Amino acid sequence: MSVSWLGYPQVMLAWWCPLAAVGLWHLLRRGSIRLPARERFVLAVACALTPLLAMAVPYLPHSPLRDALPWRAPVAWGISNGIADIDHGHVLSVIAAQLMFAMSLVPLASMAVSFLAGAFQVVRTGRVFARLEPQQCGDVWIARASGPATRGLASTVGLVRPRIVLGAEVAASAEASAIIQHERAHAEARHPLWIFLATCALRSWWWIPGRKTVLAEVRLAAELWADQSARETDGAAAVAKALCAQIDAASPRHGGVAAGGSAAFLDPGTELTCRAEALASPARVIPVWQAWAIRGTTVVMVGAVTLLL
Repeated sequence: MSVSWLGYPQVMLAWWCPLAAVGLWHLLRRGSIRLPARERFVLAVACALTPLLAMAVPYLPHSPLRDALPWRAPVAWGISNGIADIDHGHVLSVIAAQLMFAMSLVPLASMAVSFLAGAFQVVRTGRVFARLEPQQCGDVWIARASGPATRGLASTVGLVRPRIVLGAEVAASAEASAIIQHERAHAEARHPLWIFLATCALRSWWWIPGRKTVLAEVRLAAELWADQSARETDGAAAVAKALCAQIDAASPRHGGVAAGGSAAFLDPGTELTCRAEALASPARVIPVWQAWAIRGTTVVMVGAVTLLL
């Protein structure tokens, strides 16, 4: 079994590229948590989508870049280096050949299954909210149906055209302004779409350790971003009251359920402690040039990993 097989395109895409992307994010995590929520979100989403972008890089075996690398990268959809020198009398060689074939097929199959599952979830969520009989009021949709499903309901649904859906009780509450501003930030930044892509992409690389932490960061950063937007408009105290009201409405003792959707005000997977600490602390702000420098550096790093792996 030759060690050179570790540099084959299918191995690079199935293992080294996602491992490098996730590992790099974990390496930068200690510094990234000190950044504003917008930059944290950009870094986490970029990490999640890098292996997906690498799959779309054309396979150019005669390019100067490819010849300059000690491994055989990159590779396009469905294209890989085959193994012709298999010694069928050697068990390890046969097993290695089968593993190489799996590394060509499994990432594509996993990606297809993951996005199909994501599409199914989007359709199911759309049907759930359709049954709530929402009525448009400006840029907000108010659920006319009553019951536990609308208690504390505040969510942003839809990928291309996000819609803010509120329960009637939430829309009439004193915290409505902060909640609407929070959801409006989700909609304007297309958080449901980016979370959908990050979720499907990371779910495709189920064999890579540490990927769930990246997805948790994507969701948390989106919530912190929306909290900060609402904080700038209504103040930290109003956002904190709105968050407490949503938690109380979703608690079992009040017969409520957590709002479901693409990016809910109260997401079950969100670290509420981090959000509370962020609201209790001064807002994290960096100069505009630093923000753009971080985003530019992120693009360069994503491009490098995408092209080289």
